[in-house]
Amino acid sequence: MEAQPRKRVQRMTPEHSAGRRGPHLWEIQAVLDVLLILSAVLAVWMLYALSSVFTPVLFALGVAYLCNPLVTWAEIRWHVPRPVTISLLLLLFTAATVAFLAWLGPLLLEQAQTLMRKAPQYLQMIGEYVGVDLRSIVETILDSQSSNDTITAVHPIVTGTGQALGLLGTVIGTTSYLAMTALLVPIYFFFFAWRFEEISLTLKRLIPAAHRPRTLEILRKIDDAVMNFFRGRLLIALITGVLYALGWAWTGVPYWFLLGAGTDLLSIIPYVNAIGWPLAIVLKYLDAAANSGAMDYVSILVMPSLPYLVVQFFESWWLTPWIEGRSNDLHPVTVIIVVMVGGAVGGFLGLALAIPVAASLKILMQELVIPRWKAWLSRA
Repeated sequence: MEAQPRKRVQRMTPEHSAGRRGPHLWEIQAVLDVLLILSAVLAVWMLYALSSVFTPVLFALGVAYLCNPLVTWAEIRWHVPRPVTISLLLLLFTAATVAFLAWLGPLLLEQAQTLMRKAPQYLQMIGEYVGVDLRSIVETILDSQSSNDTITAVHPIVTGTGQALGLLGTVIGTTSYLAMTALLVPIYFFFFAWRFEEISLTLKRLIPAAHRPRTLEILRKIDDAVMNFFRGRLLIALITGVLYALGWAWTGVPYWFLLGAGTDLLSIIPYVNAIGWPLAIVLKYLDAAANSGAMDYVSILVMPSLPYLVVQFFESWWLTPWIEGRSNDLHPVTVIIVVMVGGAVGGFLGLALAIPVAASLKILMQELVIPRWKAWLSRA
C-alpha cells in the first residue's frame, strides 16, 4: 500500500494567535469614538478650569487663525515673508488704536462722564415712575461723586480691615492681569501666525492615512463655516456700529456715540444688539424729562426707533446675505437658543463662540452621526 502523505502541521506564530484573539479594545471603532469624545470633553473642561491662563493664548490663536489667509496670500502672491506681514499687521492695529483714542476717545470719555454724573437723577426718575424706592442707590452714587478729598477716599483702604485689603488686592491683581494680557497677546499672535502653516501640517500628519481625506474634507467645511462667521460678523458689526451712532446723533439721542459703540460690540452676536433699541428710547426719555420736563412722546418713541429699524432692515436684507450668505445654515430659533445657552455657560465668550460651535456640531452630525444612524436603522 502506498503511504499516505503526512499532513504538515503549521505552527501558530504570536501574530496569528493575536489575530485569532481579535482586535485590541482601543482598535474597536465604537470604543475609539467614545475615547475621543471623552478626551475632547476633558480638554474643554481643562480649558474652562484654567480659563484665566489660556484665554490670552486662545485669543491670540483665534486672531492668528483669522489673519492666516491674508498672511499666506501675501507670502504666495508677493513673496513677502510671514514675519514681515505679521509685523505690519501689528503696527497697523496699534496705529489704528492710537488714532481712535486720540480722535474719538475724548468724545467717548465725555459722554461716559456725563452719563455717570446724571445717573443719580435718572435712577430717581425711574424709581418714581415704577414706584420703587431707589434712594439708597442714589445716595451712594452721590456720596461717591461728592468725595473730592483724596485722603478721605484713600483712608478706608489704608486703615480698613481685611475687606479693604482684599479689595485692594483684587484691583491690583485685575490690573496686573489685564496689563500682562495686553503684553502677551501680541507676542502669542506673532509666533502663532508665523508658524500657523507648520502647526496645521503637523496636525494633519497626526490623522491616520486611511481617514485623512475624509477628515480633512469635514475640517474644511468647519473651517469655512467658522471663518465666514467671524470675518462676516466683525465686518457687519463695524458697519452697523457706525450707522447706529450716526443715526442716533442725527435724531438727537443723548450719548449717541457711547450707545453706538456698545451696540457695535453686541452686533458681533446676532440678535443681541436689539438691546440698543430700548436703551435709546429710555435715554431719550430721561434726557427730555431731566432738561425740560416737556414730553413729546412721538419724538421720544419714533426718533430713536427710526435709525435702529433702518439699520436692521439694511443688515438683515442686504448686508448679512451679501457678506455671510448662508454659511452657517442655522435656523433663527436655533441661533437664539444656542446664543442663550452659550451666554449661560461661558458669559460673553460663550455668546461669541456659540454660533460657530453650533455650526461645527451640525456639520459633524451631518457627516458622521446621521449616516451611521441611518445605516443602523436600515439594518434593524
